Amino acid sequence: MTAPASAAARASARRRFLADLTAFALAAASAPLLRAEPKLADSAAVRHWLQQVEALSRQLREGAVDSAHWRREIDALAAATPLPEFLPLLQFDRALAAARGGRDPVKTFVSLAEADGSLRKAAFAAAYFVFAKGQVITPHGHRGMVSAHAVVSGRLQLRTYDRLGRDGDALLLKPRLDTVATAGFSAAISAVEGNVHWFVAEQDGSATLDVIVQDIDANGREFALELVDPLAAETDARGVLRAPLIDWERSSRRYQSAAG
Repeated sequence: MTAPASAAARASARRRFLADLTAFALAAASAPLLRAEPKLADSAAVRHWLQQVEALSRQLREGAVDSAHWRREIDALAAATPLPEFLPLLQFDRALAAARGGRDPVKTFVSLAEADGSLRKAAFAAAYFVFAKGQVITPHGHRGMVSAHAVVSGRLQLRTYDRLGRDGDALLLKPRLDTVATAGFSAAISAVEGNVHWFVAEQDGSATLDVIVQDIDANGREFALELVDPLAAETDARGVLRAPLIDWERSSRRYQSAAG
């Protein structure tokens, strides 16, 4: 009797994972999602990238490497790979049209198995985020997962913060990066390094190719996105920010306004 329950639990966890990922585009329930998955090109470069990401992500899931190692290696791999060439133009055009018609960037999951049949049970998920000018992914931290964000088109104002801990209803943060990221730039997170990030599209048609690994012990195993308000943070003598935790509605209202 245990096997069916286990299978049901896995299916339920997968459904929660897909639902939770929708929150990456600003609001948990409102982020536009294109149902047709884009297909990566069938090329040696794509297969090599996929195989390397899979190997690193599986090592992370199995505890053979930590999230800091995964972050460094994923960023190095992105720097050595022409990821902008992976952009599926038809899906990109559809996603950009959808983004222009709404408030939030649009997400499309990538069909990994179409490019490499061995990835039908991959240790990671991948998705594109496509932005109209001025759209925002608001400041948030992560639990139970890590991710990498490679810019493949346009210009994004990117701010990241190291996560030093939690203090009551706030996260303790150290500013890590404040830059304008263009095609070829990658910013992966670990449990600490860059764990809180914030994206603002400076150019219409900006896009990132994201890699997500869930079900790991990073600030706890339970998946969660924690929205914070660095603009309202108190800063101590060491330069550490005490950034209040806020809800989706307030985060959307405050940071869409700040971007506009």
